[in-house]
Amino acid sequence: MARSSLTVDTGDLRSLFTTLGEVKTAFEAGSDGIDDADACGHAGLAQRVRSFAAGWDDSRRQLAEAIGDLGASALGIADGFDAADADLAASLAGED
Repeated sequence: MARSSLTVDTGDLRSLFTTLGEVKTAFEAGSDGIDDADACGHAGLAQRVRSFAAGWDDSRRQLAEAIGDLGASALGIADGFDAADADLAASLAGED
């Protein structure tokens, strides 16, 4: 019978959670650029910048939320594997 193994580095998953949290914070803190639109020097171009900035603001918010959800999933997976590993170790040691 073939023997299988599964190795999960939960430290990497926890690191991913931290990194994604930093990315989420950067997205949330980003400027929408609307205040800079007048610096374009042309009314039509400034309006296009404002229009893009308004849409980007909504997209940035959605991306930040999705990135936060992904980080929470990574942390949940790490917690789940750590708990399963501890339970299996306790079971093998007869500590049910």
